[in-house]
Amino acid sequence: THLYPLIRPLIVNDMPMIINIFNISLLHHLCYIWLLRKNILDMIMKSFVNKHSFVGKESSMLSSLGFHTMTLDLSLLRDDVKILLLDFKTYSETTPLKIYRKKEKKYVLYTPSEDYLPSDIKICYDNQCCGIQWHLYEDCYLANICYILEARMNPKFLAGIHDYLTAAVYGDMNIAISNFILESKKISPLLSKFDDYKIKRIDYCVNISLDDFKISCSPEQITNLIKRSDIPFHYKEWMEYDNIAHRMKSNPESFYLCSRSVNINYYSKYLQLLNLSNQNLKNGYSPVDQETLDASRNIYRFEVQYKYFKTYSLSKKFEAAEDTGPNISMQFFKPLTCIEIVSSYYEKVIGKGDWYTLQEAVQKIKSKNFNSQKEKRLIDALQYVSQCRSLAKAKALLHGYKLEAFKRTLNELSSFNINPVTIPKEWGIKHIPNLLRSYFNRLIEEACQPDLLGTDTCTAHGYAEYVKKYGRSPI
Repeated sequence: THLYPLIRPLIVNDMPMIINIFNISLLHHLCYIWLLRKNILDMIMKSFVNKHSFVGKESSMLSSLGFHTMTLDLSLLRDDVKILLLDFKTYSETTPLKIYRKKEKKYVLYTPSEDYLPSDIKICYDNQCCGIQWHLYEDCYLANICYILEARMNPKFLAGIHDYLTAAVYGDMNIAISNFILESKKISPLLSKFDDYKIKRIDYCVNISLDDFKISCSPEQITNLIKRSDIPFHYKEWMEYDNIAHRMKSNPESFYLCSRSVNINYYSKYLQLLNLSNQNLKNGYSPVDQETLDASRNIYRFEVQYKYFKTYSLSKKFEAAEDTGPNISMQFFKPLTCIEIVSSYYEKVIGKGDWYTLQEAVQKIKSKNFNSQKEKRLIDALQYVSQCRSLAKAKALLHGYKLEAFKRTLNELSSFNINPVTIPKEWGIKHIPNLLRSYFNRLIEEACQPDLLGTDTCTAHGYAEYVKKYGRSPI
């Protein structure tokens, strides 16, 4: 009631645009207008603060969307590599920096010298999460002439934010890049500036905390549903040989899909950090603190690993755009880019619809009062996926016209907000909402609360940009 008189002029001015936006609640419409006009948003918030005194409360939301690591790439001549390694050696004498070379299949400690240059070298800080490590190796196309220098960055840690649970966002990059340049200058002028590197790989992600949403299921049940999702064309699920079962098996705790240009991974942050903690203890280092482990128990990450084929094509797209500006690399980290990539691959693999039991999904279809032929086709598709126990297996058994017809039916189910993967009846759960949509809903609801501190306004602005660009919500 306090907010409406303040934003009513904006709603009137932007009514044609609002009319063209579908599948977004009134609350999202208002947020969209808000976030699109940051100067007016600030004015509204100041007005609200002046008129109504309150004590701000902190956002409890643990879910986040952005990116978490990236790999930068730079070519160096062989003679420059010799100089650079000696600079690393000098710097390691007063810091916990360690230098390793590859010997057979393992990396062993190595002291650089002028008369020997290994073909594969790794440089990192000894058990310190500084957010940067380096990898030098011979260029396979220009052996004995050039080396490739890879710098692997964790922007959160490089910016001094020791946070395992939250994705990095655009706002973290200025400090991260400044610290990258500062650290590089301390070591050697050959490490160059951030803009001199190509972005070889970037891992976009959304961290979903089940605690943020009123979902009556366990993380293991969510993993079960996701492992029964689709495997897009050109992708294969990662597997390894199981010595006990004597066959190839996938990791039961994750859903990892691989292709030449993109890898997609869904996994538990808790299990990842627990493995890291145990590895640290094994190597005589400090474990991950218990508070972080406890906070990560219900957090799962959906990760899109963009490899060089994709980062190269994305950089060309940014170069061709009229509004890119001089700094191409920063376009990779913009909230709009992150939302476009994460939501696109989430839809391809997991889908747009909510999960229902087979019985609930059938009842929902029957409530639409379709003709008997269409109703039967939709229900048959749900029953077929349920019998096959995964969408990928169901598609793999179909070919030609039958496969194309099945895909059209899947699109129809998606338009009715029904995921073809159904919840097992024995779980006693009738409905689980789409997790990515639930995240966006919560994000925008929090962005509408001026008295809420610590909200992710960066990603909320990206959501508004997405709606403006495409005229719809991301999923």
